[in-house]
Amino acid sequence: MQSYAVFSCDLPAHGDQPPGRTGMKISEIADELIDALARQNDPFVVVGHSLGGAIAIELAARRPDLVAGLGLIAPAGLGKEVGRDFLSELPELSELDSALALLQRLVSRPRLITPPIAQRLLDHLERPGIRAALRALASELSQVETSIEPHVASIAVSRVPRIVIWGEDDTINPIDRRKLSRFNAQVLTLPDTGHLPHVEASRAVSRYVCEFLKSAALELGGMSS
Repeated sequence: MQSYAVFSCDLPAHGDQPPGRTGMKISEIADELIDALARQNDPFVVVGHSLGGAIAIELAARRPDLVAGLGLIAPAGLGKEVGRDFLSELPELSELDSALALLQRLVSRPRLITPPIAQRLLDHLERPGIRAALRALASELSQVETSIEPHVASIAVSRVPRIVIWGEDDTINPIDRRKLSRFNAQVLTLPDTGHLPHVEASRAVSRYVCEFLKSAALELGGMSS
């Protein structure tokens, strides 16, 4: 069995990360990740979901020398449009029932999102600066299909190995098969799965990502030999 070193990061205003600068843009987040990766000796396979997928696309387009492969899960910018109402409502949540109902839209099986999960989101929103930061990121995502288009086009004609995994029932960032066909990637869609394939179909996503990591490593080895 092959193993891999995995480095993960929370985006600004996500997880334990501080909100960052008010109005932080996708390009600025990509700048920080580029600085971090450039200090390493080897290229990375970069995996990103949703907003993280858009950032990964820009990173790979700007610095393909740092990227051995690109794994995208329901990436913002490659779908039809990230739901504007979802983006605008999330930073303003204050009641448990509303938070639960909004988060359950992320999945095809609502029972996966429980009241404690919704309460954790509400607690997170009460941290200083989080609501303002998420409003700024929502503004970025509302226009991401346009802003990221040059980077998508650049990757489409590049040699960067890439895979896209998407839930067929994603209503937050619905699949745009025409865009995906132009992106020239390996595309895997999962039935009965919404915007969180890595949660709803974690075994399948893990298997696909591991297979992609193995193929990317082989391709990188072939290019360097």
